[in-house]
Amino acid sequence: MKYSRKPQNRIPRKVFIFTEGSVTEQRYFQEFIEFYNIPQARVKVIDRETTNSSPESVIGYVVDFQNRIRKNEPDISVHYVYWLVIDTDRWGANLAKTVDEAYQRNYDVALSRPCFEIWLLLHYDDANSVKERESVLCSKSAINQALHTYNVSGSNERDYFAKTDIAIDNSRLLDVNPKHRLLPQVGTRIYNLASLLLEYA
Repeated sequence: MKYSRKPQNRIPRKVFIFTEGSVTEQRYFQEFIEFYNIPQARVKVIDRETTNSSPESVIGYVVDFQNRIRKNEPDISVHYVYWLVIDTDRWGANLAKTVDEAYQRNYDVALSRPCFEIWLLLHYDDANSVKERESVLCSKSAINQALHTYNVSGSNERDYFAKTDIAIDNSRLLDVNPKHRLLPQVGTRIYNLASLLLEYA
């Protein structure tokens, strides 16, 4: 079933989503937008046209993109928001610096620890179960192995989208310190972005 949520006071804006990964994450959000009938004039997943996922590359691309938007749409672009979807598993010491820079530029960050796939798992496993297995769920391969115990088909629509509310609730419960810019334990802040996107459904 597809949901419809019409907020009482929707502010006029566009949402641009930039993903660190060029395949799984982009495909997920593009299909999410289609599934929930979200107008692409309001929410758009940006193809970075590169496989370079270094911190400098991701931030640099968003900055360049924002500058072009401001030049072409100077009056209304002040209402636009920019979301970065990034993982903790490959960034090392550069992570904190990159996240700080993103917030200084008023970008929003949907951080996942260790990776995007933990968001997918939270459509099935509750927060307590994930927290108890934190030492095991420390890599993409381990999380994918856990996912396949649920016989996922590889279809985002079939496997995940109808369970979005569950994933949001589980992710929120795991986020014990949401005001902290980094995630000190396993979890994801994609729930913030997903909640925002559902306002446009």
